[in-house]
Amino acid sequence: MLRIDINLIFTVINILVLAIAMKIFLFKPVKDIIDKRQKEADEEYEKATVAKNKADELRQQYDDSLLKLEEEKKETLRTARKNADSEYQRIIGLAESKAATIKSDAQIQAESTRQQVLKRAEREIADMVLNATEKMTGEAVGGKEINSSLYDEFLSKAGEEQ
Repeated sequence: MLRIDINLIFTVINILVLAIAMKIFLFKPVKDIIDKRQKEADEEYEKATVAKNKADELRQQYDDSLLKLEEEKKETLRTARKNADSEYQRIIGLAESKAATIKSDAQIQAESTRQQVLKRAEREIADMVLNATEKMTGEAVGGKEINSSLYDEFLSKAGEEQ
């Protein structure tokens, strides 16, 4: 059985002194070290959280910048297309204007050429008529000039009536 004697009292006192000494010299410093490391871990976690939040904010700014740049790109493309279309219309207008001018000049030149051909044909017809008349009447060269002037007068009067 259990005997209570002085050894037991000394053993209990030794255990209590040992427990107090361990608490003071072992558990308290270990607890302080654990608390210090916990505090450092909490600070690192807080720094990481702040860095993550800042990175998220920067990423949001980056995304916003990308969206803004995309909109600017679209607007620039719209403006460029609009300018290109107006330039295209201007060039087409100039080409049509030049084409109309060239066509008008060609028509004027064609009319002038036609008038020259008609005059040449009239002269040739007049010469042929005079030659035929001369052969038929046997008139002299002086009569040819008179007939030629009469025929020219006839043609100019006929041309005025039309």
